[in-house]
Amino acid sequence: MTVTAAPRILVVDDTPALLDVVRTCLEEEGYQVRTCLESRYAVAMAQEQRPDVVMLDVVMPEVSGWEVLAELRQDPAFRLTPVIVCTAYVAEAMGRLAELKGPDQHLGLLPKPFEMEELLEVVASVSAVAPSG
Repeated sequence: MTVTAAPRILVVDDTPALLDVVRTCLEEEGYQVRTCLESRYAVAMAQEQRPDVVMLDVVMPEVSGWEVLAELRQDPAFRLTPVIVCTAYVAEAMGRLAELKGPDQHLGLLPKPFEMEELLEVVASVSAVAPSG
């Protein structure tokens, strides 16, 4: 019998209440969750924690989610890591994701505001393609 560890998820958002709700929801489903309130620390946290999935707010002070995504993709360790982009600016995000998407790019979109069921569906869909680490 093979035992697999719960997927590790790093959630990056500048809204503490949202981080708390998302963490609780995902942990109740068995995910291991780490949160990052300040995007300037997101890449360092990812390099330290080695998440299987990154959930990333786009509009954040200091460093945008797009900048965090670009920096993650420059690191070979995160080239294939699934990233869920969260934003209220869906049309803009869809355009940017279309430019970034390649056959080996696992990118998801979670429009804000979202219901917890939507969050779980998107996380499950990208977790299914997460490289095992």
